[in-house]
Amino acid sequence: MMAFLVPLEAVALEGREVQALVEQALADAGQGGQAMLSANRGFPSCPMPPEVSPHRGGWQAVSLRCEGPGGWTRVIRIEGGQAAARLPGGSSEVAQRTALMLTESLPRGTVLQAEHLRVAGIAANAQGDLVESMQTALGRRLKSNLGAGQPLLARHLEYEWLVDPDGPVTIVTAVGGIRIEASGIALEPGQLGQDIRVTNATSGQVVHVTVTGRNKVTVRPNIR
Repeated sequence: MMAFLVPLEAVALEGREVQALVEQALADAGQGGQAMLSANRGFPSCPMPPEVSPHRGGWQAVSLRCEGPGGWTRVIRIEGGQAAARLPGGSSEVAQRTALMLTESLPRGTVLQAEHLRVAGIAANAQGDLVESMQTALGRRLKSNLGAGQPLLARHLEYEWLVDPDGPVTIVTAVGGIRIEASGIALEPGQLGQDIRVTNATSGQVVHVTVTGRNKVTVRPNIR
């Protein structure tokens, strides 16, 4: 495995410095791609030159490792990085899912617009709270600084409650192509796509549902 040493003084690192180090390591290895981190992200100080190396044998992520007393390691995703070589006879296909990527670095408080985002494929085993729909993201404010090329996660966005606790909701149940609606009361707040609990106003039964719209929820399958 190749590794690249980068001289650096023992001072706290900033995201823009780490991004430059990683991109230099990629260039030295003949790799393309872009480090997916915010220019404002902080890193611990390092008394020795940190080492940038491919993570788990591939360049879809890199390990930034500081040796010596108080040493540390950080994993940084690389957009467009080359995957690790596959063993003979292995499948060449990688399962992917849709995600939204930032087209530029954005500060906390930015209201997301269409030009800030693009749709891209990402490994299916990536974070579970990926934001996959433009409709979900547009008009929402960022809770933190994000770097260009970084996948947008639900936790990056300020809350947008579509269901209020103790508020009325319409409960939709789909059974064999038949749609049944009932009135209910929310037991907790919910954002679009979030799983919450509601009470059926007629039966008093607590139902596990998914928020699908303003004061609208759908019964989760296989949940009783």
